Amino acid sequence: MRRRLLIAVLILCAGSAAFLRSLDPTLHTSTPSHLILDRTGRFLGEVPGTHEAWGFWPLPVTVPEKIVITTLETEDRHFEDHPGVHLPSVARAAWQNVRNRKVISGASTIPMQVARLQHPRARTLFAKLHEAAEALLLVHENGRDAVLRQYLTIAPYGNRCHGVGRAARLYFDKPVEDLSWLQAAYLAALPQQPGKMTPWTKGGHALALTRARRILLQLHERGILSDEDLRIAQSSDLHVVPQPRRAPETLHAVLALQAELVKEPGFLHHATLDLEIQRVTHRALVENLWRLRAQGAGNTAGLVVDLPTGEVLAYVGSADYFDVGAHGAIDFVQAKRSPGSSLKPFIYGMALEKGSHTAATELADTPVAFELPGGGLYLPENITHTWSGPMLLKQALGNSRNIPALRVLSDVGVDQAVARFDRGGVAAVSYEPDAYGLALAIGALHVTPWELATLYTALANRGETIPLKLSRSGPPAAGARLLSTDAAMLTARLLADPEARRPAFPPGGPLDFDYAVAIKTGTSQGYRDAWVTAFSDRLLIVTWVGNHDWRRMHLASGGTAAAPALHRVMDEVMPTRAPHLSPALEFPLPPHATQVEVCALSGRRPGPGCTHVHSETFLKGTEPTESCPFHVDVPLDVRNGLRAGPSCPARFTVTRPMLALPEAYAPWARSQRLTVAPTASSPLCPAAAAVEPKLAVTEPRPRSRFLVDPNTPPELNTVRFAASVTPADEEIIWLVDDTPVAKVGYPHELRWSLAPGRHVIRARLARSAVASAPVTVTVDD
Repeated sequence: MRRRLLIAVLILCAGSAAFLRSLDPTLHTSTPSHLILDRTGRFLGEVPGTHEAWGFWPLPVTVPEKIVITTLETEDRHFEDHPGVHLPSVARAAWQNVRNRKVISGASTIPMQVARLQHPRARTLFAKLHEAAEALLLVHENGRDAVLRQYLTIAPYGNRCHGVGRAARLYFDKPVEDLSWLQAAYLAALPQQPGKMTPWTKGGHALALTRARRILLQLHERGILSDEDLRIAQSSDLHVVPQPRRAPETLHAVLALQAELVKEPGFLHHATLDLEIQRVTHRALVENLWRLRAQGAGNTAGLVVDLPTGEVLAYVGSADYFDVGAHGAIDFVQAKRSPGSSLKPFIYGMALEKGSHTAATELADTPVAFELPGGGLYLPENITHTWSGPMLLKQALGNSRNIPALRVLSDVGVDQAVARFDRGGVAAVSYEPDAYGLALAIGALHVTPWELATLYTALANRGETIPLKLSRSGPPAAGARLLSTDAAMLTARLLADPEARRPAFPPGGPLDFDYAVAIKTGTSQGYRDAWVTAFSDRLLIVTWVGNHDWRRMHLASGGTAAAPALHRVMDEVMPTRAPHLSPALEFPLPPHATQVEVCALSGRRPGPGCTHVHSETFLKGTEPTESCPFHVDVPLDVRNGLRAGPSCPARFTVTRPMLALPEAYAPWARSQRLTVAPTASSPLCPAAAAVEPKLAVTEPRPRSRFLVDPNTPPELNTVRFAASVTPADEEIIWLVDDTPVAKVGYPHELRWSLAPGRHVIRARLARSAVASAPVTVTVDD
């Protein structure tokens, strides 16, 4: 008997010790949710907190009196009088439960509810005893005020919402400090039946409102609420706000915001987004995408940025987040893609800054071959597979010609350009030798729409980037100097000149506006990406169209595929930004700039023969001083139409105004059927002095490789031979592998039928032994 008693005592002691060890006196901190509102206070989304719920927001230092009084009246009227458990209530509840043979009253105090909320358990007698013991410990260790604060922070208020602070914002869109008596009583009622008393159903709202009015009457009967307060409360309107619903077009933006939220204090965040501008942008992009479906376009993205703050007003990561077929869950705003020609303005800007080029520098848009460091040749083309001959820099940029841009980049330096883009915010830039080459100018360096927008802020902000931001809190980040002020402002003016875009972009198209807009298109190789970036005096917009798998689209260029959506967004959003100010009609001149009239073809000072003259902007010190060499009076020998030298008899010489282009443009001029001044001197004129004969093969380039197309007729499988000959009127003989194949005169060109193998090509003067250096080519079949 004694042994059994001893065992029972030991078990009781062990059980008591285990029970005591299971008690938790800690008030646990829950992870609060992060509510995200747009810049005007409209709901965008919420990042859930503990248990994937909303709320758990910390309360103000001083808990508002109305919520304390109504909560205690509802949950624990004797809160100030007991140590955590109210024994008379426990006794009354026990009697009611026994008499009714079921649990109809729990007698749970606020400390007991805190214990249960922190450690949920099945509703058993043991669990009730555990809650009571833990409640005593919570009050003893932390004090009543801390326990009450914890209850108001973690109590359930329905619809996955915990804590009165979040509930006040959720149901009434106001901070807890601003609640009326009726609103405070309404919220105090919700934790009793959070699943039933939901404000957004008719029955739940009626149940909660009835309970709230009962609470107010009880407070009035006890003298806590005055007659006037009761009258105002009973006649006031609750102003329950509609249930917040996340706009599907904002999902990518909200997800992007989460990365910034973890760095910020607080739980209520105002994004830079404007929900209405977000909807306008999304609608324009999606409707534009519908138009492009037949061309193989699968998705689209866009950004709208406020200038000069850098605040993102719209962030569209894809047409439809939930479109599995188009991989809409990919955030294309943060996806690296080939920008096509979108980076050309910065290359031209660097040349302007360097002083090696001006807006009127003559650039050759003619066939060119660049030697690659590892051997071989790079033979670029324009997207149109055509040539424009001599172009001014402004026209080359406006028409987005590839060859002039590559020539300028060759002068600026690829490494220098890569370093600028790195400084401007392009991530993961490679400094490996020949990672990009000259193709950097036409899309080899992949960027995201976010990075591209950041780069273009430098053109809109006098050369310094404006870091983009999605959250309105926190100080602005420092930008980076990308171009000099003069170079950036001049580049912006060039991009805003609609006449510089002719003829590639006809008048009245989506790139033309009624106010100043600097705009640039981009089309990646094979029409895989279509871009357009533009900025006005107050907005910067980037739009992109493409496919997640880099699939080709059918002739969907930046100007035809991406620009219509951008134009629509710009026109719809512009009136909403600084509506009291009229849009700028032109961008300001750079501080150190002057305007000079130049020939529209050569970019030099106009001469008497220049028929097309316009005013051009130059940075001071770079203005042209020489006269136009293209529109000149040319002496001709009337007997053969060639140039008449000084020794030609006057009776055979006539002087005519003609277009005198350099020899490099001769093939282009002939293809355009232009009447140009001859470069060859008349052999009928007496020689004024002996001219040393010179001969060089200009096409094909050394180490070129050609492929015989079996599907092309033999007569069309040819390659062009061309040579530079002095004197120009001399005939030459073309030799392939030392075998003569043709004798030709000016312009010394030949189409040679391709023959598989390795060949050595030379040219030799017909009347002397002078020959060119050999050129070796390879023909594959």
